[in-house]
Amino acid sequence: MIKNQVLDQLHAHQSIRSFTDQPVTDEEIEAIFSAALAGPNMQNFQPVTFIEITDQDLKRKVTEKVHMKYIENATRYFVVAVDWHKVLLNQDPETQAVIEERLSHYQYLEGGIVSASIALGRAQVAAESLGIGSVTMAGAMGAFELYEQKLNLPKYVKPIMGFSLGYPDKKPGVKPKLPLAGSVMVDRYDDQQMEQAITDYDQTMAEYFKGRDIDSTWTQHNASLFKKIQANPGLSQYPKDKGLNIN
Repeated sequence: MIKNQVLDQLHAHQSIRSFTDQPVTDEEIEAIFSAALAGPNMQNFQPVTFIEITDQDLKRKVTEKVHMKYIENATRYFVVAVDWHKVLLNQDPETQAVIEERLSHYQYLEGGIVSASIALGRAQVAAESLGIGSVTMAGAMGAFELYEQKLNLPKYVKPIMGFSLGYPDKKPGVKPKLPLAGSVMVDRYDDQQMEQAITDYDQTMAEYFKGRDIDSTWTQHNASLFKKIQANPGLSQYPKDKGLNIN
């Protein structure tokens, strides 16, 4: 396998959920997000905004809502948002009306989510290159009502993820991922290939979980999570409330 410093860093990724008291400086934040936002996005609309929450009481309330201590205890915590509001600014009323009609269609919500996801992944890599750990959290959206109340979010600005940064206190180790056959295919989707990849990966994850005193495989763990985690109808309605209708 080809190796270099960047590839080694990417393979060594760990989600960090425990942070030291060492500050993450504004200069480091600037370096992380300037690199993150230098990446590709939908038509160069740049429909992504990171909003830092510095109010410790608000971070505590979000943590109480979603049960993720690594929000309250994070050195720096950001809400990652799809932001189509910015493209409306400085436009004349007629053009604004055209843009708003376009934004009512799903392709713009999807394009914003993809753009934000690319930026978020780049932010993680940039942070790790500086020795700073991070964790991304889709579950942080369980507190979307708090974000709406406290962050002054305009129409067309919809949070999609939480992002905690800090110097690592504890490292959980690298979690094995599916073999490439479980994520890369040629010419068509191959169920047999996927089933074999999952069978092989179940054995890998059984050993990984065993080292953590868990008796499970990836397949069993997934089943447990889907049965335990309830759907949130409010999150399904939320994009529509922000003007990003799924038409």
